[in-house]
Amino acid sequence: MSSKINGQISPLPCPHLAEFHRTSAKPFLALHNCLRIKPPGGRASLRRNPDEVPRCCACGLSAPSRLYACVTCAAVSCHSSAAGVLSHAAAHAASMPPGHQIAVDVDRAELFCCACRDQVYDRDFDAAVVIAQTAASTLGGDPPPPIPSPQPENLRKKRRVDYWPWAPDLRERALIGSFSGPIAGAETVVDHSPGLPRGLRGLNNLGNTCFMNSVLQALLHTPPLRNYFLSDRHNRFFCQKKNNGDVDVDAAVKRSGGNNGNKNARICLACDMDATFSAVFSGDRAPYSPAKFLYSWWQHAANLATYEQQDAHEFFISMLDGIHEKVEKGRRKPHTEGNGDCCIAHKVFSGILRSDVTCMACGFTSTTYDPCIDISLDLEPNQWGSTKMATATSNHSCNGEADCMNSSQICGTSTLMGCLKRFTRAERLGSDQKIFCRQCQVRQETLKQMSIRKLPLVSCFHIKRFEHSSTRKMPRKVDRYLQFPFSLDMSPYLSSTILRNRFGNRIFPFDGDELDASDELCSEFELFAVVTHSGKLDAGHYVTYLRLSNRWYKCDNAWVTQVDENIVRAAQCYMMFYVQKMLYYKATDKHVAS
Repeated sequence: MSSKINGQISPLPCPHLAEFHRTSAKPFLALHNCLRIKPPGGRASLRRNPDEVPRCCACGLSAPSRLYACVTCAAVSCHSSAAGVLSHAAAHAASMPPGHQIAVDVDRAELFCCACRDQVYDRDFDAAVVIAQTAASTLGGDPPPPIPSPQPENLRKKRRVDYWPWAPDLRERALIGSFSGPIAGAETVVDHSPGLPRGLRGLNNLGNTCFMNSVLQALLHTPPLRNYFLSDRHNRFFCQKKNNGDVDVDAAVKRSGGNNGNKNARICLACDMDATFSAVFSGDRAPYSPAKFLYSWWQHAANLATYEQQDAHEFFISMLDGIHEKVEKGRRKPHTEGNGDCCIAHKVFSGILRSDVTCMACGFTSTTYDPCIDISLDLEPNQWGSTKMATATSNHSCNGEADCMNSSQICGTSTLMGCLKRFTRAERLGSDQKIFCRQCQVRQETLKQMSIRKLPLVSCFHIKRFEHSSTRKMPRKVDRYLQFPFSLDMSPYLSSTILRNRFGNRIFPFDGDELDASDELCSEFELFAVVTHSGKLDAGHYVTYLRLSNRWYKCDNAWVTQVDENIVRAAQCYMMFYVQKMLYYKATDKHVAS
């Protein structure tokens, strides 16, 4: 039985469990010391002795179905779920006085009511189990820490509000009418490609700058980033005025040349990004030359200021770091990257990774959180199929995770889901990588597992195609094909899912980590951009495929053409950009004037 509390399902209290609490002062104190954890990261069980084999006290069988230990007298009885059959656990509860109806599953450490013939939930008991799993207490070790006092349910719930489209009020309408006008020269712009979506414009190659053009095309059509700059959230004229200490905005505009052209002004990549958005979405279809943006990026990353081919992923990281650094200098209050509220770059791309390192000896787990703006993935080992075989099968339809996994099993093709599973699986560190355990007070072998604590609005996946060859003693490129879906479900790789698989269906927040339910609600992502690399390591070429209005377009520097989706599937992906299908808005206390 269950009921909804604050939009979430919560089990109804069992009357027998409530009666048991009223008659017992410390109901789970004895069981608390019998909880056993099989390190590393195993499920909880109930044993007096780690080598004990529990048996039913009535029939003497060790594994007839499920075995339950009475919380009051510790008698072990078996239970049958067949209808009309009175199990030994139910018979024991019926023959004993009140209080013997509550039992514990000896293999799963879950509460069970023999009278209701159903599992029951108790916050204090689940707290004891979760703390024992976190501390991984074994027989003879230190006792688990005391059970924390329960918190009210409403303190653990996230408040959400419905989305309401923005509409200008009277004051905003007056401002729009007074300070807006038609763009100069907009009437003379001739659209030579009326069938292409607005904003789809080629970028000229300025000398081995296809790496920059490919990433810029993806960022120019990233929905949250595009909406931010096109809604004038970062005005380059006001930014230059603020940096130069000008009072007159018109003077700042004249000095900047309308495009951040003052050499004495401070370099601002966000301003140049704003100018690029304005130029690309102006309606002009002629290829655009992002020379000023390239110059500003060279000023920020002086070690990469050459006309040689650079890595697209390195440019992506460096560019977002430049936008973050510039915006952070203009703020007074400190912000953290992991919260995603420091700048537009981290609001769009920032997520949080969780790393759990578990001691192999005692099971103690150390948890750390790290912000990230992308995830770099290793390709799966090519065990069965060859590259040619994988490429030949790449034209098969693969819109979801199940199709990709089935296709992977048939031909041995690497898949994005397989790479993510490999990224989040538990990895045993070798004896040469021992880590100091705070509980054992010595260096021990450990088990490390990564998971995604917080999903970003836009997930960027980078495929590690460049590696160092141990045989040739030189870098080389991995040309293996990777199959990727157009729709991606990230829920299997979330910390909440992985921890639930590790600890069971515990709904008690543990380890001081309040799992955000909104991440599970918005775990569906859609692919909108793919950056590909063809050729060799030192003589390659980058191309971007964009998904606009449910059609795919190939952006090859200045050339933009429409392509079939099968061409995108067969491409050798290097970076992939996924955006959330549904965006959830946080509640705000600000009142909007009507």
